[in-house]
Amino acid sequence: MLKRFTVENFASFKGEQSLDMTASRTEVLPDHVTNFSNVKLLKSAVIYGANASGKSNLIKAIDYAKKIITKGLNDVDTYNRHFRLDDAHLTKKTTFEFEVELQGLFYSYGFSSLLKEKEIQEEWLYEIGKAKPNLIFQKNGSNIEFGSQLRHPEIRARFDIYKDDMKNQKSQLFLTEIADKELEYEGVKIFNALHNWFDEKLIVLYPESRFSGMGHISNDHTDNLSKYLCKFDTGIVDIESIDEDFDSNFKNMPEEFKAEIEAVMSKKDVKEIYINDERKNYFITVYKDISGDLKVKKLGLVHGKTQKHIFELKDESDGTKRLLDFIPLINKFSEDFTIIIDEFDRSLHPKLTKEFFELFYKLNKSKSQFIVTTHESTLLDLELLRRDEIWFVEKNDEGMSNLFSLNKFKIRYDSKIEKAYLLGRYGAVPIFKLFDEIDRDIENGV
Repeated sequence: MLKRFTVENFASFKGEQSLDMTASRTEVLPDHVTNFSNVKLLKSAVIYGANASGKSNLIKAIDYAKKIITKGLNDVDTYNRHFRLDDAHLTKKTTFEFEVELQGLFYSYGFSSLLKEKEIQEEWLYEIGKAKPNLIFQKNGSNIEFGSQLRHPEIRARFDIYKDDMKNQKSQLFLTEIADKELEYEGVKIFNALHNWFDEKLIVLYPESRFSGMGHISNDHTDNLSKYLCKFDTGIVDIESIDEDFDSNFKNMPEEFKAEIEAVMSKKDVKEIYINDERKNYFITVYKDISGDLKVKKLGLVHGKTQKHIFELKDESDGTKRLLDFIPLINKFSEDFTIIIDEFDRSLHPKLTKEFFELFYKLNKSKSQFIVTTHESTLLDLELLRRDEIWFVEKNDEGMSNLFSLNKFKIRYDSKIEKAYLLGRYGAVPIFKLFDEIDRDIENGV
């Protein structure tokens, strides 16, 4: 689980800002927290703010750090990623830090990078949550200091070699380097576990993202989709596969693309492949029939209760397509994932966004988390969300984004916070000029 994320000098975040998933002492909605021996973590967070306030930049910061960890600094775009409204920040380090829970223990992992030079300057990993943080390793420039578990005689010589190797790898993280080696020694399993959390358990989706798995058309898969599409009142009553001839389906495709698929399918051990084109909502399965001929299977969405018609995904509304992105996530609600979605309410009805949250709380009996940015004010309901689950992002006159929780304000548990938010009581809402002010600005050449 994510306990806290901190960012500094990235996009609109100039100074250090943190999203803290540590639960406050309030006892309301107890099923919204996961209890550990000395701390409680929130299962969800909903982040509000005006357009261009920095909500999406917070999500991008988390995703950007994840990509550096899983792919390496050389594989991400570092141009103009710093806080650009202060020239001095071009040569200042950008810092990301995650506090996470893994198997009941808490760890602080972070790194600082001079993005302009594609250089990791600092990196650290501590076990936290005890009286004193337990150092696992700390890297400063080319120097790496190891904690006691990495100085054990059984592995010390090997880690001294790794330490020496890292001196010439300025753009590589030590965590990634060690995790890639998949060492079995008990004292270094935390490297694999932490790297795996970033790679597999932390899911980040944007408005244009398509969640994986839509191309795979199987009975179990479509039964699950059909159940929730009916529940969310989309007008879809069932899901069927649309079977087509391979040549006719690919007649308008480039010959090179078609030939590439035929080459893959000609291999004896390949029975089917899934092809996704997220931009065109194109999800198909190519398979071999009994005779060995190539066939295509598409997702067919059945409408009508008396007279039924099958539609392709491209014919559906943006809201239905968005739901099809989200429904596969429902299976993750009970599997200890941290799911982060930017502009969660995009193309969804307000009642649907609320229903989705209620479904998350109902199904989540594990340590999964659901963190979203949104403009949908109907979620601002203290019967649905705790005060510490509600966050705001606001940009000041200098263009700096500031992140703060509703817990900052003294409000009653039965307060109507949606109305108060829209009236600007908590900030993080757009402030518009009146038309006569705009006219005066035009006349004065502003």
